[in-house]
Amino acid sequence: MLNSIVLDKLLNPGDAQLVELFEKGGVLMWPLLVLSFIALMVIIICLWTTREGAVLPMRLIGPTESHIRRKDYTGLMDLCEQSDSSFTRTLCVIMMFLQRNPNANMEEVREVATAEGSRQANMLTRQISWLADIGGIAPMIGLLGTVIGMMRTFTEMAAGNFEGVKQMQMASGISEAMITTAGGLVLAIPCMLFYVIFRNRIQKRITDMEAAITHILSLISLQMNREQRMGGVIRQGISTDHTVGTPLGDVRRMRP
Repeated sequence: MLNSIVLDKLLNPGDAQLVELFEKGGVLMWPLLVLSFIALMVIIICLWTTREGAVLPMRLIGPTESHIRRKDYTGLMDLCEQSDSSFTRTLCVIMMFLQRNPNANMEEVREVATAEGSRQANMLTRQISWLADIGGIAPMIGLLGTVIGMMRTFTEMAAGNFEGVKQMQMASGISEAMITTAGGLVLAIPCMLFYVIFRNRIQKRITDMEAAITHILSLISLQMNREQRMGGVIRQGISTDHTVGTPLGDVRRMRP
């Protein structure tokens, strides 16, 4: 009965305008209004920061592979600085580590990549956590407003302000008290819906970025292994030359 009265007021603006409902909801409608503006801003920011170009620009995969095969880390860093994304920020950290530590092994490179990748993932998930927080706080504020309104109604009843305890007067007072609960739910439901959408979207983006970073690390590992093999061949050749050249030199010195 009371819920139908509130819904009729929300769905039929001819009976009561939204401004009137807001005023009847009491002081706690203002925090809900502030939270609604914050939620709208967070949704707009998440729409921008969770897009494909902001997490993993696919157009950069090919040029990144080309730079790594040429071992052009400086050129790769310049390429990353031209496109701000979670993928490029992770690559910049990896390239800076390789430039500062040319003798680093692959295990150390993977640790740096894992740490920076986790930091980028946390930055994305931290943004949508605001929606979950608002979705949990808004119904509690609405419930608090309802409890305060009902306390006020029963206080007036105890004081004898409702002569004969007229049923319609009680229903009217309680319905006004439940406006804050309705307002809290109207705010919380879209927030939780967008939170689920962004959470699934971010999980897909992070999975794709992890696959791309793993591919890049494999290329770096191949490059390191190739350099180690070439270095081993060169050292072996030098060692062989010294071994063969020394007796020949001794023989020449021994000739009369």
